[in-house]
Amino acid sequence: MAITKKAEYAILILMDLVLQPEGRYSTAQEIAERQRIPQTFTPQIISALTRAGWIEGVRGPGGGVRPVVDLSDLSVLEVIETVDGPVIITRCLTEEAQMTCENRETCPLCKLWAQAQEAMLKVLRDATIGQLAKAKQELKLAQTGA
Repeated sequence: MAITKKAEYAILILMDLVLQPEGRYSTAQEIAERQRIPQTFTPQIISALTRAGWIEGVRGPGGGVRPVVDLSDLSVLEVIETVDGPVIITRCLTEEAQMTCENRETCPLCKLWAQAQEAMLKVLRDATIGQLAKAKQELKLAQTGA
């Protein structure tokens, strides 16, 4: 499955929450504006992140969402798989294809796809929300010259 915009937005939302003062509630609208995410997507993604147990929401004045776990340690792969499901670069690597492919034993692509898949998963597994949030801060500082 390809990585969707929904997964990208989920990563941006979590990065945004990591960068907020501890205990601060942020509204979906505030997050959408800060991260330049379409406001129509934000509540839906926040709902998925809440179901995952990573954030909590409070309704009413002064409400919004905030982390309930240390989001910094979440891997990018965890977030993508929570929002989109498994990441597979080609249908050839699905369990069904592995069982039914008649060319599997003689296809040189199978090994290549498996190596590429593992390399991609390693990169996504090794990258954390905290690392991305820090990189975003550094880029912002470099841009403003502060």
